[in-house]
Amino acid sequence: MEPPTSRLTRLLVGFILSLMVVVSISILNEDGFSISNAMMAVPTLVAVLAGILLAVVIAGRERKHGNWITDSWISREPEDEMLSRLEKEGDEASMQDLGSKWARMEMDHLESKHGEE
Repeated sequence: MEPPTSRLTRLLVGFILSLMVVVSISILNEDGFSISNAMMAVPTLVAVLAGILLAVVIAGRERKHGNWITDSWISREPEDEMLSRLEKEGDEASMQDLGSKWARMEMDHLESKHGEE
């Protein structure tokens, strides 16, 4: 399975292309590019922001997971590795919780035992 960042990359490319089509149609209807026209300015600004996000995602593609700015937003790990890591972390957390529950139960038992004596 592919990592979620590859899906995001495809989504951003399609989104940017559709915004470019909207801006180009607006330019053809208005006979020129005018930044004061909201029909051109808003899609252009959104396309630029999406392009910056796309560039950041692509720049971090070859880096190790956890060492890039977007790793807290979207994972670059393949889904198989991500699921196994999350299951392992969940098992460790449940074992830690089990230990604390066991300690509380033992403490309650000892308190009740010594309280009776």
